[in-house]
Amino acid sequence: MIAYFDTSALIKLIIEEAGSESAKQLWDASASTFGGRLVYPEGRAALASARRGGRLSAAGLRSAKARLAELWDQILVVELSAQVADAAGDLAERYALRGYDAVHLASALTIKDMDRVFVTWDRDLSLAAARAGLPVAPVA
Repeated sequence: MIAYFDTSALIKLIIEEAGSESAKQLWDASASTFGGRLVYPEGRAALASARRGGRLSAAGLRSAKARLAELWDQILVVELSAQVADAAGDLAERYALRGYDAVHLASALTIKDMDRVFVTWDRDLSLAAARAGLPVAPVA
């Protein structure tokens, strides 16, 4: 299986929360794991938000950032090219997606492997991916 992890899925590998076990199983089952260039800055923002919200201590944030860097090194990065950006604009319009979500979907759609799967915990993005013909991993 080739998996595209969006930020909502990747964070579940770093912060223990509902869905973390499913995310770990999907990560481990993937022969290759892709993510868009936006995953890293979005991930850092999510971790900083978790710190501000009291879900992570200062030491926990340092550890979480190190784990994000480890995971990021294992991801095959889909760059935000002009083609991906143009496709994201079309997808945002077609499926009423937020900009970053449209970029994730456009990035995932560049992967042409038949055994690809999109991993997200974002409901709207999951529905849009399915409507765009992208197999979406069942998440719990």
